[in-house]
Amino acid sequence: MESCCDLLDLVCNTKKTVCMVFSPRDKSRVIAVYFPSLTLNGQALNYVNEFCYLGHIITNTLSDERDVRREIRNLYTGTNIRRFNKCSTRVKLCLFKSYCICLYGVSTLEKLF
Repeated sequence: MESCCDLLDLVCNTKKTVCMVFSPRDKSRVIAVYFPSLTLNGQALNYVNEFCYLGHIITNTLSDERDVRREIRNLYTGTNIRRFNKCSTRVKLCLFKSYCICLYGVSTLEKLF
């Protein structure tokens, strides 16, 4: 990996770089349970089961359940209904557009469907 990084003049932070092995949905397609450790700049990279990338939690099971729960929790904390029950409809619509209609990362979802 170091030679590829050198060719591309790319510097990698080994504290932030991790490895993830995606589990197949069909368990009969499992090729290996253990994988060799990968090194970058002489340091072994950690294998993880989940990782936060561009604000989205990616898991090795290809499930977005944890990310959905995090988004719902953020929605409830950001739009505490009791705090805004006396606001006008216009203010409530503005809050809905700010907290509920998030277009960040929508282009990555487009490729899934």
